[in-house]
Amino acid sequence: MEETSSHPLNKLKAKPKKWAQKATAEMKDKGTEGSLTAAAHKAGYGSALAYAHHIQSDKEDFSGKMRKKAGFAVNINR
Repeated sequence: MEETSSHPLNKLKAKPKKWAQKATAEMKDKGTEGSLTAAAHKAGYGSALAYAHHIQSDKEDFSGKMRKKAGFAVNINR
């Protein structure tokens, strides 16, 4: 029988309990906090979440960085 400690699923690490707070703190440190909101206001959207949904529906019109920011915003607001 195969040893359980060598199974790939046993090597997965648990997600930190406060992963969203950690991600928010990292955005503040990098100075990227609010960049999606600024882009949304520049594009004429009232909220960053509405703009994030727009980005996800028209992915080819946006950069990879903006798509990642939109994905994060949508996922964090579920």
